Amino acid sequence: MTVAAEVGTADVRAAAERFGLVGRPVCLHSALSSFGRVAGGADAVVDGLLAAGCTVLVPSASAVFAAPPPAGHTPLPHNSEDDGSIPAAPPAAGYDAAGDTVDRAMGAIPRAVLARQGRSRGAHPLSSFAAVGPLAEPLVAGQSADDVFAPLRELAERGGAVVLAGVGLDALTLLHAAEEDAGLRLMVRWARVGDATGPVAVRHGGCSRGFERLAPAVAHLERAGVVGASRWRTYPAAELLAAAGAVFRRDRLAGVCHDPGCRRCAARIAETGGVIETR
Repeated sequence: MTVAAEVGTADVRAAAERFGLVGRPVCLHSALSSFGRVAGGADAVVDGLLAAGCTVLVPSASAVFAAPPPAGHTPLPHNSEDDGSIPAAPPAAGYDAAGDTVDRAMGAIPRAVLARQGRSRGAHPLSSFAAVGPLAEPLVAGQSADDVFAPLRELAERGGAVVLAGVGLDALTLLHAAEEDAGLRLMVRWARVGDATGPVAVRHGGCSRGFERLAPAVAHLERAGVVGASRWRTYPAAELLAAAGAVFRRDRLAGVCHDPGCRRCAARIAETGGVIETR
């Protein structure tokens, strides 16, 4: 069995050149473990992209700030409020974009970005994006509780790209933005923000476990290769947003998973009035 060589900053920079990412903002969805041995860890990956002139944008979700809805709230139709993601009690503290709290599931690279001096972070308390590099602040400045995907649209407008490093399309948040562009409603949750005592309503994407089914429709946009042991799939953000949006306009259930127990997808099916086979 061939063992991949150790990856370092220079290898990531070379990969950015190979994939045409030099000087562009890049939204990176990643699993550091997929690289194999990395000299310098998560920081080496970030450094390699920065050395190529990229701005590195990463998801930095923080579900710990989720809160129950306000007293007297009437459940919204087709919002999958019974999916188990809404806590019974509010968190002890509120979200602060200056903080570094992030879900463990986001991985090591988002934590490394958040630890960087001069990084910027969006204002969405549950599904923020963080960025470092020359375009960091412009990328995340428009994000709010009501506009969760603003950083991805800014990425697209600035000629950016998305990179999947060792993860699949089910990690690609931009596909939720494409759903929204196609007229599909976002889910609504609540969160504690800053010193506010009452919950704030926020919008975010639903289930993404079925997104790999879109692979054939966006294959013409994909550039794939290997960095160390990590399989990379890169896409131009604007073109991917348009292509995926077209898929969701043709088939509003194109992204649902086939898990009969998925309440988020059940809500999506109910919203569209669709019927889908389970397997």
